[in-house]
Amino acid sequence: MGGKDIIREFDVCSNHVTVRVPAHCAGEGLLDSERNVRYSQQQASNSWNQHADDNGRNEGCAQKPSCGQERTDARSGQHTDRANPSPSDSLPVVYLHVHDGDGSEVLRLCRELGCRDFILAAIRPRCWNDDLTPWEGPGLFADDAPFAGKAAEQLRLLESQIIPRVEGGAPRKPEQRVLAGYSLAGLFATWATFNSAAFGRVASASGSLWYPDFTGYAAANKFAREPACAYFSLGSKEARTPSRLLRNVAQGTRDVVDLFEARGVPTVFEQNPGNHFKEPALRMAKGIAWALGR
Repeated sequence: MGGKDIIREFDVCSNHVTVRVPAHCAGEGLLDSERNVRYSQQQASNSWNQHADDNGRNEGCAQKPSCGQERTDARSGQHTDRANPSPSDSLPVVYLHVHDGDGSEVLRLCRELGCRDFILAAIRPRCWNDDLTPWEGPGLFADDAPFAGKAAEQLRLLESQIIPRVEGGAPRKPEQRVLAGYSLAGLFATWATFNSAAFGRVASASGSLWYPDFTGYAAANKFAREPACAYFSLGSKEARTPSRLLRNVAQGTRDVVDLFEARGVPTVFEQNPGNHFKEPALRMAKGIAWALGR
């Protein structure tokens, strides 16, 4: 793959979205839009980022601007809610919620693994612990804030605003979309299969399938749309933890994998060496590469 990626960034409802398109696949319209619409990384990483990884301390999230407050271009002052031309509609799109960063390391590793060309939409949500959990749940430790369970709101935002802005005038079929995530984002991607017909492929790397009542929920509900394929992975040492909830992750993952397989979904489970924090970008890249290769 030659040339640099075309990068487009925008904010919607306090979610920061970074879209990366292989330069050799981008049309002139997209290239023109990138010259005019670029956003401030400094603004995106200000005091709003006060959440922690779900295997760390959950201190809650700072107050952020309401959904109606769109930011303006940091250089030109132009409003950021204008439509942008779409890249080639032949490329699949991977929607990846990220805790921090912009997904560039995952994309680099996907390419090292020989993954086909795709557009990456990396979404940094308002509050990792709240926006990716399907219902309210207790904090992992005694002094942690509880999980707020706002996944339904995040999914509506993804379907109604983020996907249309990423795909523009060339909406993809569900089979051309992968919903991917690590940790709580893997839980969100798995939960979304029961609540959204927008995505045909799912990749959950070290997903938080320990979440209270999730396996029972999955067993009791039909898919919104049967996935074309599903990838799950887990670290070999992830269940070795002082947290009572986290100790359920191995059994929870196995239960979900068994459920998907029993319903006829082409499913793979991969066990990686190490704990939850070992090579997360590589684990995620392997899941995306598999999902796109099916």
